[in-house]
Amino acid sequence: MIYKGIVKERDPKRKMLLFAGCMLVLFLSILRGNYLYVCVAIVISLAVFFKKEHVVSEEGVMIVYRLFGMKVVDKWEWKDLTAMRPDFKKARPDVLMEIGRDVTIRAFVFKKEDVPGVLELAKKMNPNMYVDDRTEEERFEAEDERNRRLAEERMKKERIKAAEKARKKNHSRK
Repeated sequence: MIYKGIVKERDPKRKMLLFAGCMLVLFLSILRGNYLYVCVAIVISLAVFFKKEHVVSEEGVMIVYRLFGMKVVDKWEWKDLTAMRPDFKKARPDVLMEIGRDVTIRAFVFKKEDVPGVLELAKKMNPNMYVDDRTEEERFEAEDERNRRLAEERMKKERIKAAEKARKKNHSRK
């Protein structure tokens, strides 16, 4: 199964505006002999035609870059991956999937419906990696429980401080 991530794309109006601006900068820098700006304008104008795609498949986790028919694939194989964790808050209504290899983390954005499939594929392809497959509701319940425990500990500390303060006050009166 192949799961494709959501990658933001520029709208065509913005692309054309960027390209027109780069051509203007290119023309003016050639006229004035500023060859550094010529190089910068060429690189930025190429960015208009650049496309990027996030793919999770049985082959591994890949980022596919395309420019004028040339294709470059940056691939992480399943055996190299160490962790996969969805974040339901950062990319709402979609889900941000954090994929780790050693100390490096890549963030892919998937539709909410694709996340269980991606997690199942990860478990199947590399059973040794950590896969956080808790649902959004389970995460919120665990977070609520954690917050409740922290609040109880805070209240307990405040009561102890208040009791000590009252004891010192009573002791100083005697």
